[in-house]
Amino acid sequence: MRQAIVLVLAALLIGLVGCTPKMKTNTISQFNAEYDRVKGQGYQIQPGDTLDITFFYTPEYNATSVPVRPDGRIQLSLVGDFPIAGMTPDQAAAELKKIYTKELKNPDLAVIVKTFGASAVVVQGEVRNPAQIPLIGNARLLQIISQAGGFLPTADIRNVTIVRHSTGGKPLVTVVNLQDALQGVNPANDIGMLPGDVVFVRPLKMNNENRGGGMPVLTAPSAEPE
Repeated sequence: MRQAIVLVLAALLIGLVGCTPKMKTNTISQFNAEYDRVKGQGYQIQPGDTLDITFFYTPEYNATSVPVRPDGRIQLSLVGDFPIAGMTPDQAAAELKKIYTKELKNPDLAVIVKTFGASAVVVQGEVRNPAQIPLIGNARLLQIISQAGGFLPTADIRNVTIVRHSTGGKPLVTVVNLQDALQGVNPANDIGMLPGDVVFVRPLKMNNENRGGGMPVLTAPSAEPE
């Protein structure tokens, strides 16, 4: 489900960028604040993950390789369906302990993420291999683009658009100049990535006004920060 939402957002972003040369954007500071907020919360369980549920005093109820379904729920004995997506492992363990207290005398348990199925960034546009890139560790924007094969010669690396929807509300949108980041002029533009981020590398635009002969002029569309 989450992957489908991300791909829909990517399609909408491509259409938006293609139709609108100017759009209001968020600041890099807002992106960094959201990054710090999410990282501060710890990892949140997502559809596609698999979990191990370990009971310390009643191991007969242990559950291994439990899949988190697209609807964000898992199936457990004595509990049935449990909505776990969006919780940290510690939060999930605390909630399950409350439920199992009704059935077990010592329901101390731990929730461990065994495999991560939904941590990815979608990269589209003028890169060699547009794809959904697995997000490992504290990867940054240039690293993710490198994993997508790097920029094509037609890429407008001064105007790379990122959409972030981890807020749970209105997505954040920013446009960064990665040429500055590559040259070390403004390394802060190489922002940290979060699961579900969508990156769109625009193509360079040919100036249609230059029709008087000679070589066409390549220009980059501008963006207006909020």
